[in-house]
Amino acid sequence: MNLMRMWLTGCALASIVGAPQPSIAQDSPLARAIHDTVFGNGLEVLVVENHLVPVTTVLVAVKNGAFTQQPGEQGLAHLYEHLLFRTYDRDPFAFNQEVAKLSGAYNGSTHEEVVTYYVTVPSEKTDDAIELLGRLLTRARFRENDLVEERRVVLDELFRARSDPEQTLERQVGEQLWGESWHLRDIAGDSASLNAITLDQLEANFERYYIPNNSALIVTGDISPAEVFRDVERRFGDWERGIDPLPTRTTQAFVPLGGSRAVVVGEGNIQDVTVSIALHGPSLQEDTSSTYAADALLAVLNESSSKFQKHLVGSGLFQWVDVEYRTLREPSAITFRAKTTVELAEHAVVALVSALDQAQFLLDLTPEDLAIAQRARELDMALTVEASAGLAPSLAIWWASAGIDYYLSYDVRLNVQTLSDLRHFADAYVLGRPKVIGVLAPPSARNRIASWLQGASGSRP
Repeated sequence: MNLMRMWLTGCALASIVGAPQPSIAQDSPLARAIHDTVFGNGLEVLVVENHLVPVTTVLVAVKNGAFTQQPGEQGLAHLYEHLLFRTYDRDPFAFNQEVAKLSGAYNGSTHEEVVTYYVTVPSEKTDDAIELLGRLLTRARFRENDLVEERRVVLDELFRARSDPEQTLERQVGEQLWGESWHLRDIAGDSASLNAITLDQLEANFERYYIPNNSALIVTGDISPAEVFRDVERRFGDWERGIDPLPTRTTQAFVPLGGSRAVVVGEGNIQDVTVSIALHGPSLQEDTSSTYAADALLAVLNESSSKFQKHLVGSGLFQWVDVEYRTLREPSAITFRAKTTVELAEHAVVALVSALDQAQFLLDLTPEDLAIAQRARELDMALTVEASAGLAPSLAIWWASAGIDYYLSYDVRLNVQTLSDLRHFADAYVLGRPKVIGVLAPPSARNRIASWLQGASGSRP
């Protein structure tokens, strides 16, 4: 039987379109540079000292990403990231002006499990940056006019993203992969959910999540830890502790895929074919050991010298193939993305899906493959520690999702993963598992690829 037909049997064509652990963590090079304490109000403070460049990044992280959203609240966490800067001193331009006085730069970010606000300044301005963020977080006052104006900005950003065919593909794949729990992964939201957000909603959620015992202050770069701790105590010490919001929060149960699904998108001025195949991966809460095996395996598969890459890219079927998995407390997606040509589209998709449904690429793994990936990780960590002034956003994501102990022991634990561990993970989460396969093709080829998928699955339009 045709390999694609085998995979798509029954497949619905869903849419045509503390301190580190001493025995392990202290072996990490970052562990020797990081200082961690928790203040009386519950605010965790992380300091990474590096005097190579006279620059400091000061960041506040709050556990309030997409995973805290209720149905119909998509985009709420992201809206805070935009709106909060506008509330500073009740002047939409005041925060920008204050940062300019410090000769600095600022930004924010929203992820599945954390929202961040950060300022990068010359190191002699570190205390000023800490004070600035302290006032931003502890004196926020939301106004209806600010909500109206900033919502317009977020909607414009959303519409620009929707005009990108590849982002449209990723969104549709995500919607199919997560189904009824999509609101817990949807960072951007949509026009309906964003327009429905009220001022009362903003204030209630801010009061619930923006509290010190649900937050961390991260300072990286050319600083003295003792001075930072003293300055943080002065600027954030009066921030009142609140009720821990996360243990009492009930989230919608995660529903596994009942079978594989397909999405075809054909729009925009594109020439090639983009493939995005997503599967449900492990979560830290339920399968911590597999999160290490996932990263170890994916590092091997992404190496250009791997047999996986040689089979798919070296053969000429794809221009490139990339595999991604991000460690989260909640289940996270394992995503295989690839680029091919219109002429090779069907043959290339068959080859990629077959690679995921068969164990050949696992049988071909050798200890040398693991060693190559390990050396690449060691280089990445060395560069990360060296550039510690820019480390804060990455640390914030790890702090919120996995905790700092997990991060500090990360490389050591990955280095002890065995071929057996990788095969066990692949068998549990990849080989023959239900998946969502998304294809972005030129409009002229969309119907042909859609019909091919329908014929392969035996389904009807």
